Amino acid sequence: MNRLTVMRVIAWIMAASAVGFGLFTIVFGIVSPAQEIHAVHNAVVGSLLLVLSAPPVIQVARFPELPLRHLVILAAVAVAALATMAMSLTLDPFTLPFVVLTGVLWAIVPDRGGAVPAGRPSPIMLAVVIVAAVPLVMYAIAQAELQRTDPLSEHSAFFHWVEMSFYSIAIVLLGFLAAFRPDAFRMAAWMGGLALAILGGASVLFGQHASAIAAPWSWAALAVGLAFIALGEWEARKQPSQ
Repeated sequence: MNRLTVMRVIAWIMAASAVGFGLFTIVFGIVSPAQEIHAVHNAVVGSLLLVLSAPPVIQVARFPELPLRHLVILAAVAVAALATMAMSLTLDPFTLPFVVLTGVLWAIVPDRGGAVPAGRPSPIMLAVVIVAAVPLVMYAIAQAELQRTDPLSEHSAFFHWVEMSFYSIAIVLLGFLAAFRPDAFRMAAWMGGLALAILGGASVLFGQHASAIAAPWSWAALAVGLAFIALGEWEARKQPSQ
């Protein structure tokens, strides 16, 4: 098999895993009464798979000859995973294979030139990301600390604390990526904005459960996430396609 075929096979395996486990997490979280205490965690883990993992890897699988922008998005997610596993002093066995396979895709891509095309950053998007990054990074640090210091709960056993930390840092990195090149990385704006809105929405609906963001910040996360998507579209449409 040539490199493009290998990339396509690996990417489809990653995509099928992300979609399958994401749907399973959501359905199991809904039908199992025992999962009620994990309501926020299940919403975020499902989103981590379906929103932050599946879209770029599906595009790599569909178009392995033009994978670079989507591989850059996957790299941002992988960096967030590695950083938060280090912060948590925990290797997440559910996340690590995806990170490794992302590295494999980068290793076998035939040409890495032009990963970040020409263009201009969006000052307003950068400002939004910088402001949002402060509470999100603080949240990530707190969740990582729980993974380090909580050896007994189900949340720790299921690696929920480290995955919440991972999720919040991924939102920040995707936000910076989208702000850096709005036209080239529209998918990153959608992924980061939707992920933040889901975190905020889950916190609004399940505010009494672990990892929920307290009001009114949960409402702010929901609103800012949706606004970031709209802002990304507006900025991308102002710039010529690369």
